[in-house]
Amino acid sequence: MHDSNPKISVIIPIYQHWELTKVLFSALARQTLPKSLWECFIVDNGSDVVPAADTLPDFVNLLECHQPGSYAARNLALQQAQGELLVFTDADCRPNPDWLEIIWRQHLGCKKPTLIAGGVTVLRFDNLKPNWIEVYDMAMGLPQERYTRHGYAVTANLSIPRSVFTAVGEFDHKRFSGGDAEFCQRAGQSGVPLVYVPQANVDHPARADWEELTIKLKRVKGGQVRSGPLTRRLKFIIKTFIPPVWAYWFAVRNKRISRLQKPAVIFIQTRLWITEMGITLKLLANGKMERR
Repeated sequence: MHDSNPKISVIIPIYQHWELTKVLFSALARQTLPKSLWECFIVDNGSDVVPAADTLPDFVNLLECHQPGSYAARNLALQQAQGELLVFTDADCRPNPDWLEIIWRQHLGCKKPTLIAGGVTVLRFDNLKPNWIEVYDMAMGLPQERYTRHGYAVTANLSIPRSVFTAVGEFDHKRFSGGDAEFCQRAGQSGVPLVYVPQANVDHPARADWEELTIKLKRVKGGQVRSGPLTRRLKFIIKTFIPPVWAYWFAVRNKRISRLQKPAVIFIQTRLWITEMGITLKLLANGKMERR
């Protein structure tokens, strides 16, 4: 249900995996920020089966976007949202109970419209021992702090004042990946600062097998190779064929994994690099992007 005057609009796109929202909705229900201050939109992006709106929690507003792509779905919700601050996360995430409270306090303390990137912690959602793929993703997946040092953040945990959308435009609706980075960089070029607030954390489930890693890689490379200005695409193409020394160094220095785990992470990174080169060549040959 809509509140009469919400300050925050939480926006979450979803495609197919509605079973993941049980954890998300439970975490949203436990938010310490009063529900009178926020509303929530979940935007289905063409799932085979969509639950009835009356089966969802009473704080959730269901929308349907028929144009493929999560950024098109987010843009659709922008047209319905009433909040002065738009807060984005993903359907498989688990926000901390004080997530919205910290973000709102940070927003109120900013002297000018500012992008707020919260922390993203990749982990298993149970207490079982992670497998090697999960260890890799926990070490290397979604390093939000490093992203913010380069001027962008992922929409797994990104808050944007409405006035920024008014000034610089919406997300690039044609993209299946990378639209968050492109938007942040566009906003930065217009003088909008980006701050990193790790305490406003969401947990993200670690990818559990090789297929999940390659699905993500195909989506990311599609955004890099087939979207944006030619000079930017050429930069990503060239970078693809350079050994990922930065990733190896990041793994070696990573404090989230033990010394014994680091060789396995480096091995998986090398295998991914080889796969990435093959994906890039295929994209250059047929140009087909994947949205999964």
